[in-house]
Amino acid sequence: MKKLRELCDVITKGTTPSTIGSEFTNQGVIYIRSDALNQGRRLDKNCFNYIDEQTHEKLKRSQIYENDILFSMAGALLGKTAIVSIDETPSNTNQAVAIIRVNHETTDYNYVYYYLSQKSVQQYVRNLNAQSAQPNVNLQQIGDIELSIPIDKENQLLVSTILSSYDDKIENNIKYIDTLKCYITALYQSWFADFNYPDAAGEIQDSIPIGWISSNVFDNVNEIREKNKDNLDYPVLSVLKEGEFKPSDDVFTKQVYSSKSLNNYKIVRRNQVSYNPARANIGSIAMLTEFEAGLVSPVYVVFEMKESITPTFFFYYMKQPMFAEGIKHYAIGTTRQNFPFEAFKMFPMIIPPMELQKRFEEIAKPIEQKIAKLKEENAVLAEIRDTLLPKLMSGELPVEVGEE
Repeated sequence: MKKLRELCDVITKGTTPSTIGSEFTNQGVIYIRSDALNQGRRLDKNCFNYIDEQTHEKLKRSQIYENDILFSMAGALLGKTAIVSIDETPSNTNQAVAIIRVNHETTDYNYVYYYLSQKSVQQYVRNLNAQSAQPNVNLQQIGDIELSIPIDKENQLLVSTILSSYDDKIENNIKYIDTLKCYITALYQSWFADFNYPDAAGEIQDSIPIGWISSNVFDNVNEIREKNKDNLDYPVLSVLKEGEFKPSDDVFTKQVYSSKSLNNYKIVRRNQVSYNPARANIGSIAMLTEFEAGLVSPVYVVFEMKESITPTFFFYYMKQPMFAEGIKHYAIGTTRQNFPFEAFKMFPMIIPPMELQKRFEEIAKPIEQKIAKLKEENAVLAEIRDTLLPKLMSGELPVEVGEE
């Protein structure tokens, strides 16, 4: 067994730019916060901020290099890890993220990453400060983490190569999924925003094609207040800031609801949209597509489409930049913003003929089914990887040099 610090050249953490009088910028050097450590080995680029070169130079201690391991030190993502790739440098980070730089001559950084990502290690880290309202660990505690690691780096590489093969496939699938999503979103933009739809006659009246209707979101949706009065055994769901539903037990380290009070929860059904009014402004609004039904907190808003628009049409309407911008703009409040359902009256919506909406759906649905299959494949790959991980790390599945 080795303590993590014995394997490293550096274990440090970052600094918030405001402490040296600097601010975030729209572009420049990547600045990574803990919320970017949400999807396994690779960082979530959608969560990046930026600082200028001068600020980056002042924050020398927290400058990040290729193959550094990042470790979330606080909050809901406590213990989550990721590896920095070459295209994510130069970069910097704040005090909630630890930088772990292994000694590359003796230690394989991938092996250390996989060891730290084990569920047993994650649980150990969360238990270090379990009584705190805001769980966190310090650099001393991180350095004290003990690892079972082969002395021979070549044996470390054999283990990490097996595990990396699964992550490589998962990441390739994610890139393909992103490409497919971009295609459908771009097609929606072309047809319904730029009016380059099939068989377009080019006849425009009042800035929209003849036969289309100028409306708003509020007039094309209905709020649903269906309560779980019969205490049905539906999964309790939360909407993430990435705009998707997840079972609450997968999101929170502690159960945030009582099974005895679920009859007061709202039911959300397939193709309905739901959001927490206090979190919609950060992107926590989604359409339910992966479950037939689920339960959401009583504070959530649930609504469905009227007959004037299809769920598929509205799903991609929600993916347009102006939708997220509108929610941020019309959220009310100072200390904590809330987005009221009635604010959808301020969201313009051009309603195309139903025939054209269904034609778009005929193209989108097969692509969505392909995306669903890729996600299912990724879930299986992740399950296999996570099953192998502790067995390889413990030596239960021995891997020797020269083994095919």
